[in-house]
Amino acid sequence: MEQLGRLRASLFGLVFLLFVGCENTPLEVYRASAVSLETKRGITSNGGIPFSGVVLERFSNSQDTLLIQEYRKGKKDGVWKRFYAPGKLQEIRLFNKGKKTGAHKYFYPTGQIRFHYQLKNDVYHGFKKEWNAQGLLVAHQNYLDGQEVGSQQIWYDTGSLKSNYIIRNGRRYGLLGT
Repeated sequence: MEQLGRLRASLFGLVFLLFVGCENTPLEVYRASAVSLETKRGITSNGGIPFSGVVLERFSNSQDTLLIQEYRKGKKDGVWKRFYAPGKLQEIRLFNKGKKTGAHKYFYPTGQIRFHYQLKNDVYHGFKKEWNAQGLLVAHQNYLDGQEVGSQQIWYDTGSLKSNYIIRNGRRYGLLGT
């Protein structure tokens, strides 16, 4: 009887690993010119079939990578990157089953960061920072499940303060800059 229990537990563990493993199987890489992707109602298809794979596009005049996009079962999933020529990172975004998640960063052509957002389930969650082309911080805001919380600061491009307020219990207190 005890052996039967161990056998069931082992079998359950194996089935669980197979199920979880299938979700994260390596994706095939496709050149953008080799697929014809179409998105309808949040599902991206290739020839009418929900697409799974990595799309790689290169600049037309070189072999430098322009963008990398990952899809699973027709939904944006994994790391998305876009580049300036030659190979300088323009943006990096993370997706989980079609929803924006984690850190999203965008850079100026100079390499200076333009924004850094934290997201969870397609909404801001954590900090949101933005910089101007001169490298001055122009916004530092905080979010919880898509709603502003805590300290919120926004500056003009010159560096002078535009807004400086706190969100407490759903209400704003301080300089709104309206």
